[in-house]
Amino acid sequence: MRDSSFCAGRREAMARVLALGGAAALPWMPLRVLAQAMGGDAGSRVPLKRQALVLGNGVYRPERQSIPSARKNTLDVADALKKLGFEVRQDVDLGADPMRALVQDFFGRLRSDRSSRALAVFYYTGHGIQHRGEGGQSQNYVVPGDVSLDQKVDAIARASINIDRDVLGQEPLPNDGTAVLIFDACRNDPTKEAGAPDRTGSFNQVNPPPGTIITFSTAPGRYAIAPRSPDENSIYTRILVQELQKANPDITIKDFLDTVKFEVRRYMSTHEEPFLRKHAQDPEVAANLRLRMSLALEKAPPPVDDSEQKAWARIEQTVIPAERVKLLQAFIAEFKGSRFVQAATTQLERAIVAEAATRRNSVQIEEGVGDALFLDDQKKGLDGDKDAAYRTALAFKDGTNGAPRNERKMVQWLRHASELKSGIASYALYVHYRDRNIDREAVRYENLAVAQGYTLPLRVATGR
Repeated sequence: MRDSSFCAGRREAMARVLALGGAAALPWMPLRVLAQAMGGDAGSRVPLKRQALVLGNGVYRPERQSIPSARKNTLDVADALKKLGFEVRQDVDLGADPMRALVQDFFGRLRSDRSSRALAVFYYTGHGIQHRGEGGQSQNYVVPGDVSLDQKVDAIARASINIDRDVLGQEPLPNDGTAVLIFDACRNDPTKEAGAPDRTGSFNQVNPPPGTIITFSTAPGRYAIAPRSPDENSIYTRILVQELQKANPDITIKDFLDTVKFEVRRYMSTHEEPFLRKHAQDPEVAANLRLRMSLALEKAPPPVDDSEQKAWARIEQTVIPAERVKLLQAFIAEFKGSRFVQAATTQLERAIVAEAATRRNSVQIEEGVGDALFLDDQKKGLDGDKDAAYRTALAFKDGTNGAPRNERKMVQWLRHASELKSGIASYALYVHYRDRNIDREAVRYENLAVAQGYTLPLRVATGR
């Protein structure tokens, strides 16, 4: 959630800063087939429809909670997506009724169209909150422009758009469609003063449904830095737009959003301005994608040297994180002008983290076990995808996707997902240890789940 009162107190710092910055593809799929899959129509005769809904709310009551950059964010993202071939619907400063109707109509049309496959992007900039609803479960909301923020969070939630129910909770898009949800919003409670503890206002971590990838511009409980000037983008959206403008068909949606995440974190954490370093954002990406699609328009790929193609194919076929690190480093060093360098750079950053987590948690690669979905999630989990690692743990817990029930392996994969910052996996470990009266580990993972942005259901939170 964006806290403009916080940003307002930093006008001079931000002015200085802004002046300075200006067809499921299996792991072993050959490169030429992978390119077709990323184009969005591998193995399918239905046409691909590129649709986007771009919304921004910047005018709020009280005025100190307004977000002057929201309009520019909205216009710039919409323009970048249009240039990538998306049919874009956009609007700013909508009230609750028209905003709810627009969101429901956008996703309703996509779900009712059985004659095509959708690549759908929903971008939102403005205030967003989480709130515990029925059953004690926290749900996520985006706040329309006519909802006063000068009231308690439960009142704000009742008047806002429920993303979990109205978007994530609905049936998947037909024909293996892909939904990309991007939220550039602070993840803290706007009703609290800056610096006050915030345990109930931030966007909750989510377990994305199949065919969905969700990204938040900052970590749970943290600010998303927005300037007071209407002529400047927020930091996240500025970098998002820059990456959209140079997107290429050889980088998947997951790699693309991870690239934005790493660039935002790197830009802020190494900036010469102390204020930005102190409040550096760490965006979150949660993915459950089966198709390897790209946001960029498919183009005829330039010819690839045989040695380059073999080197990249070997990377694609390699599952062991330590080996991927070495192969990616070698590829980047040898093929500096390759069209795959952007993807390789992002994958290397992810692989370094995944290798360390895999080693510490004794995660082993399963061979001859599991169906295609299991193998896909295992590969992604070993590649640093926290959500895929969590799904792999669930497969061992429940004996699904061709995997045997195995409590030891379940715990290993939950620990791996937890180390990759999955608060949902940390919560599952808390429940596992609590039910076995292993109190020290239960307390550890309960606290870690909260720190990672997962709000425990009220009926099981212990308060230990």
